[in-house]
Amino acid sequence: MNKEDKIETEKTGFFRLLKRLWPSFLTYNSFAFTISMIFINFLLVSNIMWPGEAFHSEEMGILVGTSTYIMAFSGILFGMLADRYSRRLLMAISEIIFGLGLLLNGFVIEGLGYQTFSFFLIFSLIRGFATGGFWPILNSYGNDSTSEEERSQFFGMLQALFQLFQLVGMVVSAVLFQNLFWRQYFWFLGILYFLFGVLILLRAKEPKRASTHKELSKVLANVDIKYEYKLNKDTIKSTILRPTNIIAFIEGLFTTVMLMIPDFLFVPYIQSEPYNFSPFASSIFMIMFGLPGGLLGSLALAKLSDKLAKKNIKNRVYMIAIAILGLFGFYIFLFFMPLPHVTVAQGNDIGFMLTFPMVWLMGIIALIARGVVGLWNINQPPILQAINLPEAQGTISSANQFLENIGSGTGPIIAGTVLALFSHNYQLTVSITMSIGIIGGMLWLLATRWVNKDVERISLILKQRGIEMTDNNRKND
Repeated sequence: MNKEDKIETEKTGFFRLLKRLWPSFLTYNSFAFTISMIFINFLLVSNIMWPGEAFHSEEMGILVGTSTYIMAFSGILFGMLADRYSRRLLMAISEIIFGLGLLLNGFVIEGLGYQTFSFFLIFSLIRGFATGGFWPILNSYGNDSTSEEERSQFFGMLQALFQLFQLVGMVVSAVLFQNLFWRQYFWFLGILYFLFGVLILLRAKEPKRASTHKELSKVLANVDIKYEYKLNKDTIKSTILRPTNIIAFIEGLFTTVMLMIPDFLFVPYIQSEPYNFSPFASSIFMIMFGLPGGLLGSLALAKLSDKLAKKNIKNRVYMIAIAILGLFGFYIFLFFMPLPHVTVAQGNDIGFMLTFPMVWLMGIIALIARGVVGLWNINQPPILQAINLPEAQGTISSANQFLENIGSGTGPIIAGTVLALFSHNYQLTVSITMSIGIIGGMLWLLATRWVNKDVERISLILKQRGIEMTDNNRKND
């Protein structure tokens, strides 16, 4: 690397990464803007299907859970494709399908019970298929578009913007659904995301595979040399089927069950009698407390993670374990707080609600919990990238996403079923279901025994390949 290149690398910041990786940010934040649409409006969506009836918790759990299962399976497909074909093309296709799933949802006839539910479910499954491809595609795209020194910044920015757009989208959907403009919400975003997909197809650039790995950066700077290695039985056995990868796979199943349960239960809990938080007040509350917490976890803690990871990658593992165990405690506390009992009209007045000290304490706990989630989000991807080969990035992220989405889909289904069995006893339900997440934290602590060896194994393979590619290029000349 010459002096000018070094100076350019040192100047890398938010806008430079945004300019280079805008397709990833555009796609991922499209998902973020809509991800809380069902959660924040659970009671309203249930009422759209069954007007005047009690909250159908089991059906809402199935609506969210099955869509997440589809995400898990489609992620495997898109992950394998991302390791072989253009990430730009795959990203555009998935975004276009996502837009169509939203657009068509706006035409569903309301008030027909299970018939309305069936159409909501079908279009939710279409969106789930599309969003299943987002993470493995952008993970592979980002791996070949950022240096190792930039990756924590990239994932920190990605998660910070995700938190921002998720919360803004939550408010927008709450206001529109509460005022019966849910059709317009689906129509507008469906058309917009379809156009985003076309824009990515026409304007995005495809990065050169493996060119940002330090062991290969000098070799692949030569335009005549391409990284053309593919996964085979030997590399799968020697790299993917290693202890840290296996633990990450299994852990994701347990941790995501725990992470999804509060999202599924907390909003219906505070919106039900006798607490009566309106969807609008709930979304404003999340903006006030959730957004600062998300930014803290994704940006401020990203810098801390980078510093500690430079000393030893084990520190990333410790931070993930701390995050999982901390979240369990914080979320349990939220459901056992003595919240104020208010009328429906009072619950729609965010100013009135903020006069209660318990609401402020609930907000502070939610802020800390959001920040702690950031530790998990920004430390897991760099670990997986460090212990896997360039040609496995899409496959490994999709395999990990598969089990995480199985957990994410199972969480709401379990929570909805347990909640119905125990007559809507939220405290008992959350205590039973969230205990599953403790297993994930314990597994990550076990991974500290092997993570350094797995990182070194990948580094040695890449160094050997760099020599091979250079020798082959000389022979061809």
